[in-house]
Amino acid sequence: MSEAVSRKTRRILFGIYGAALLYFVLKQIYYAVYVGGFPDQRAQNGYIIEMIRNPSLLPDFSSMPLYLIRWEGLQEFMIRTTGEVNYLGHPPLYYMLMAALGPAQIADGWFPVDYFKLTAANIMLTSLGLILSFRLAYRYLKNRPPIVHAVFSAALVTLPELAYVGASVNNDNLAFLAFAVFFTGVLRYQEDRLDLKTYLLIGIGFLLGSFAKLTTALLMLLMLAVMLVMSIIRTKSLKLIANRYFLMTLPCYLLFLAYELAIHSRYGVWQPGLAVVAPEYFKTTIFYVAPENRVPMSILRYAGVFVRGIGYSWSSVYGHKPEVNAIMKNGVAGIIYWIPVAVTVAAAALQALKKRKEDRFTVPVALAFLGTLAYHFYTAWSGFLKNGYTGGVQARYYLPLMIPFALVMCRELPPLFRTEKAKKAGRILAAVLILLWLAGDAPRLVIFFGFPQY
Repeated sequence: MSEAVSRKTRRILFGIYGAALLYFVLKQIYYAVYVGGFPDQRAQNGYIIEMIRNPSLLPDFSSMPLYLIRWEGLQEFMIRTTGEVNYLGHPPLYYMLMAALGPAQIADGWFPVDYFKLTAANIMLTSLGLILSFRLAYRYLKNRPPIVHAVFSAALVTLPELAYVGASVNNDNLAFLAFAVFFTGVLRYQEDRLDLKTYLLIGIGFLLGSFAKLTTALLMLLMLAVMLVMSIIRTKSLKLIANRYFLMTLPCYLLFLAYELAIHSRYGVWQPGLAVVAPEYFKTTIFYVAPENRVPMSILRYAGVFVRGIGYSWSSVYGHKPEVNAIMKNGVAGIIYWIPVAVTVAAAALQALKKRKEDRFTVPVALAFLGTLAYHFYTAWSGFLKNGYTGGVQARYYLPLMIPFALVMCRELPPLFRTEKAKKAGRILAAVLILLWLAGDAPRLVIFFGFPQY
């Protein structure tokens, strides 16, 4: 390939990724200004207020309140309620970072929160994660046709829930950025670049992600465990962790372990929920259904509820505005957003059966996803048996995995472009896929929901 063509290709790729980033940011702004109804906003903002009032690396979850909210202009005003306890038991890092922005001034019992400052910070977190993802694709798909890069970028930016959560105040946004950092290190390991930078990227990514969300910690730990086992099988040694670089980054993992041991020592669980920190209050909330009011359900029937909940919340917008949810509910058509997931799991299965050339991240990604999903189902089913609550089944915990899902999918596309005839068919298929993803995304909401003024 000539230098001139190379420069032209780079300009095309920058154009593709630039357009995708612009679309993503504008979509987030639209969600933040005109849509709203984000999941857990009252609890998320309340946790931030608590970190302003009582900053701590080990929060007292039993005394962390929820707040009543009223709106005045471009701010939300929150006041402590009587007897309501915040149900979030997440690690405090994200909330301390948001509190450090100075979003509230506490006076006379009211806490005016600069909602747009917090929103802008969250949009920046998710967008930075997206930029890191594009950088990875630019490097690891550099020999693929531009249409493959377009598919990669569209797979991320058209996933409805990713931008919707990104426009909200939510610890999932820090988890997404942290995973992008972590996965950058994983791909360097894929290339046998076992240097300090690789271990730092993995370690720091893990530290940020684990202190943002325990689901992200589990995803990363499962990936690392599978990578270690595969390394032992391949090299017949422990060289992946028996080196000075791993020892230098070991504190990243020990800090998280120390936090979890402290939490478990205090509450008896790894992530305290309302049933643990405020059991009597818990029975007055929607998270608890009295035995006489519970719907009898077998494990198979509950599995259907779980699958529908995960499927809907992955491929649609899952918030607190019924009219928005109704417009954005993709239903069976939402299966198009599961294509990258299905391709990754299939590629991992083929690799495990020794029918594909080995790489070092597809199998760990697939097993981390399936393992975490299985644990998610176990805890949700156990919670239903104990408390009768069928809600809380959401796929946004897995949003960071969309980065490797999209990358694996695009690595599997080149056979569509080997011959001139195949190239034409491949371009058509890719274009149709991108258009279908767009059709199920925010443009539909703009058309049918519009730009309401509140």
